[in-house]
Amino acid sequence: MGKILTIVQFGPDPVPIDYRDFATPCLHPEQIDESVADFATRIAEAFQTKETVVPETGTFLSTLNLGASAAENEFQELGNYYLETDDYQRALRGEARTILGLKGSGKSAIFFQVRNRVRRDPANVVLDLKPEGYQLRKFKESILQLLSEGTFEHTITAFWEYLLLLEICHKLLENDKGRVMRDVTLFDSYRRLAETYDSSEYVREGDFAERMSTLIQGIVDNYGARYSGRSNVALSNEEITGLLYKHDVDRLRRELVEYLRFKKSIWLLFDNIDKGWSAHGIDSDDLTIIRCLLEATRKLERYMRSREIDAHTLVFLRVDVYDHLLQETPDRGKESKVILDWTDADLMRELLRKRFVFSQASATASFQEIWRRICVAYVKGEESSQYLIDRSLMRPRYLINLIGACRSHAVNLRHSRIEEGDIERGLKNYSSDLIAEIGLEIRDILPAAENVLYSLIGVNRVFREDELDQFLSRAGFENASLATIKDLLLFYGVIGVWRSDDESVFIYDRNYDVNLLKGLWAEQEPRMMCINPAFWSALGNN
Repeated sequence: MGKILTIVQFGPDPVPIDYRDFATPCLHPEQIDESVADFATRIAEAFQTKETVVPETGTFLSTLNLGASAAENEFQELGNYYLETDDYQRALRGEARTILGLKGSGKSAIFFQVRNRVRRDPANVVLDLKPEGYQLRKFKESILQLLSEGTFEHTITAFWEYLLLLEICHKLLENDKGRVMRDVTLFDSYRRLAETYDSSEYVREGDFAERMSTLIQGIVDNYGARYSGRSNVALSNEEITGLLYKHDVDRLRRELVEYLRFKKSIWLLFDNIDKGWSAHGIDSDDLTIIRCLLEATRKLERYMRSREIDAHTLVFLRVDVYDHLLQETPDRGKESKVILDWTDADLMRELLRKRFVFSQASATASFQEIWRRICVAYVKGEESSQYLIDRSLMRPRYLINLIGACRSHAVNLRHSRIEEGDIERGLKNYSSDLIAEIGLEIRDILPAAENVLYSLIGVNRVFREDELDQFLSRAGFENASLATIKDLLLFYGVIGVWRSDDESVFIYDRNYDVNLLKGLWAEQEPRMMCINPAFWSALGNN
């Protein structure tokens, strides 16, 4: 009759000859689960075969373009399939000054989309600034370590404020270089601003990174000439001015404000500020540099708005670095922020659907309709898209990487869609890369724990908290650091709270609040933990 059939023979008794060829012998209850999972998969495929006609078998998967997982590599096409979340809308309205998220959560995507949207209006001034890590290290190692603690923060804030003023001037002069010859209302103000800006050796050529390097090198040379051989130097305001400034800054501000009256608004977008640190991880000096940048942009905004100039700042930071920053910040309520928390699986599916549509899928088709053309419906008894999302740590970048790895294996084997075996192979490659990625994130916060994930190789998927302490101790971690390491493993989603075979709770299930996650333990004795399934393949967890 063409029906999908399964027959289970439980126990060692012989199978009747009438259906011996169709029955699955099972000697253990877990084997029954496997048989039913296979049965469910065949049923789902049968329904899809009847309901869905795919005329170009294999074509869609082989031509599918998911885009790059990192926004820096796809900014030219990102606007075609970008998912405009409420976080993006809040950033675009200027309701926040800091955009926070873990690596791969979409910070750079918002950076590029806000930049592109705002600068559509030529009356807006948009600075998209991305300092390189080596420049900040050079500034810190060459000068800042020689200053006294009281001078340290004042000097960094003054440096950022001066750099931002120069960059705004540079942007205005470059953008309006041709327009000023056609618009006589700008000419006098433009000429005065150009004369003030060009009064120093600060180069106008090159990109922001080159100009920043030139400015830092000038400060280093000036410091060497003035204070060579001295350390723990305390500088007065006048001495800081003499060390940093090559312009008449008061005049530069005045001319800048006068020229900005011809504009609608000014936007300062700062990305990469928390990238490029050394292998020793983030230290208090790095946090001070970030804190002083926030203070300098705040001062600049106040100055501009007091003169009726609309000014906005967006600084993009990793949320783990920001949490570390708050611990050393006395006044924690100054910054308005947006936190990119991906907690909704359906939102992740919509993100994928928009990319599928960009690859010529029907714009009116639902996610499931498109997904059936791409991937098997079930993996080990679980719905396949949810199976992959559960192994993405709820980060868009990792989900795209995982699906890309599975797709690549399927295409190489000329499969018309991603099969269960392709998912298994893709997950293995993805899991190994994920361990390295998370290890680097942990290193930035606690350098000694960079390789902590390798201490979980071969352990059971579910274990008691005291067993985790034993694993870490055997790996050489001191007892004093165990609590910090466990908090990091919870925060990055490596481990979670195990409640039952059907329920494991990870950080993204509790809005990235470690304390809420740890609160689930109050009802447990002993405290049970589990390893995230994203890491099972690489760590060999049973």
